[in-house]
Amino acid sequence: MSRSNLSPIEQATRDNLQWYFPENDPTFVLAVSGGMDSMSLLHAFKQLDVSAVVCHINYQKRGAASENDARLVYQTATEWEFDCHIERADPIEAEGKNFQQWARDFRYKCFRRLVRKHEADGIAVAHHEDDQVETILQKIFRGAGLASWSAMDIWDGELFRPLLDISRAQIEAYVQQNDIPYRTDESNLETDFARNLLRNEWLDKLGNFFPGWKRNVLRIQQQADNYGQALEWIAAKVTKPEGIDRKAFNALEPGLQKAVLLRLLKKYQPDVSISNESLDRVSELANLQTGKVIELTPDISVLRDREYYVIEGSEKSVFNPKTLKREDFAEGSIAIKKMNLSLTNFEHPDYQNALYLDEEKLTWPITVRRWKQGDAFQPFGMQGHQQVADHLTNRKISAAHKKQALVIESFEETICAIIFPPIKNQMQPGTISEQVKCDPETEKCLKITYRI
Repeated sequence: MSRSNLSPIEQATRDNLQWYFPENDPTFVLAVSGGMDSMSLLHAFKQLDVSAVVCHINYQKRGAASENDARLVYQTATEWEFDCHIERADPIEAEGKNFQQWARDFRYKCFRRLVRKHEADGIAVAHHEDDQVETILQKIFRGAGLASWSAMDIWDGELFRPLLDISRAQIEAYVQQNDIPYRTDESNLETDFARNLLRNEWLDKLGNFFPGWKRNVLRIQQQADNYGQALEWIAAKVTKPEGIDRKAFNALEPGLQKAVLLRLLKKYQPDVSISNESLDRVSELANLQTGKVIELTPDISVLRDREYYVIEGSEKSVFNPKTLKREDFAEGSIAIKKMNLSLTNFEHPDYQNALYLDEEKLTWPITVRRWKQGDAFQPFGMQGHQQVADHLTNRKISAAHKKQALVIESFEETICAIIFPPIKNQMQPGTISEQVKCDPETEKCLKITYRI
C-alpha cells in the first residue's frame, strides 16, 4: 500500500513501526477489547500486514454483553487471519479489591504470558491522544509532583502505542470510513471511575470554554521532561559511588533537597510511594549522626555514613539463608542478591575481580547467610582468627554495606568467606578464609563475582 493511500491512523502506525523497529518485522500481542479504539488498531494492523496475536479479556461482569464483546473480537480477528486468544477472568477474585487495578493486573499478566509463549516483541495497545490528556490530568489532580506529570511513551520497551498522536475524532472517522465493527462498553458511560468522570462529564465541555486546551495539556509533558532532566543533572552532581555527598546535598535549598531525594528514591525503587510528611523529614538529615537512619517508608531508609547519605532497604527486610549442594550447580551458575557463584575449573584466575575457594576444601552443603555479631574466621594470609565485624571495619566497608555483607558457611559451620560490595581501588568482592584458599593442586573451585 503506497503512503498516499494510507489513512492518518495507518500512516501513524507505519511511521512508528519504522521508527522504533527499523531493523525487523516485529510481532505483537495486540490487546483488543472490542471497542472502537482497539478495533481500529486491529484493522490498521490488517491493512499494514503487521504480525500480531490478538488477546481479548472477558471479565464476565456484564453477562451477555461481555460474551458478545468476546464473540465480535474472535470472529473479526479470525476473519482477518489473526490468531486470537480469549482469556476469561473470574470477577469473584476481585471482591473486596479495587476492581480496575485488579483487572489491569490480570490482563497484563495474560498479555505477558502470551508475549513469552509467542516470543513477541511487545504488547500493542490502542491508547490515543485523548487517553494521553486524561493520563496527565489524573496525575495533576492526584497531587503528583511536576516530575511525574510525564505522559505515556509510544514505545517503552514493553508497550507499543502507535496511536498516541491520533485524536478520538480521527478514530471515529476511520471507523466510519472503513465500516469497522465495534461494540460500546456501557460501563464506560458511567461515572463510577475517575477516568470515566473526566471523559464523560468534563473533557467534552472544556472545549467550549478553553479552545485548544488539549494542546496546552499535552505541552505539560515537555515541561515535565525538562524539569526531570534538570533534577537528574543536579542529582548526578551530588551523588558519588559511596552515596549522596553530604556537603553538596546540604547546600541545596530545602525544596530542591526534597525533589532530588525523591528522584533518587525513584531510581532506587521505581514504584516507591512516599508521603509529603515523610519527605519533610529531609530537614532532619543535616543533624543526623553517623550510623543513624531516618526511615522514610517501611521499606526504605536514609543512613548517615560519615560524609555521605546512603539510601538503603529497611532493616525489616529479611534475607533468608540459602543452602547450596554441589549438584545445585549442575545447570550452571547461581545468583544470590548481587553475587554470582559457579563451580568451575581453576584456570587463569582473575584475583582482581573474583574470589576463588577450593571446592575440595569446602565441606558441603554450604550456606549463604547474613553475618551476625560473634562470627569469626581466619582471613586469607593470617594465622589467627578475626571477628567479622572487625574485619569489615578494617577493610573500611561503609556502615550501609556492612549491614548487607554475607558470609559463606560450610557444613561444619566454619566461615569460608565474607562477601561485600567492591570498594574504591579494591575490586575483590570480599575476603576468603585461609582454610579454603586455592593452591597448585587445586582443580575445581567455587568462583564468586559481584555485580556492581
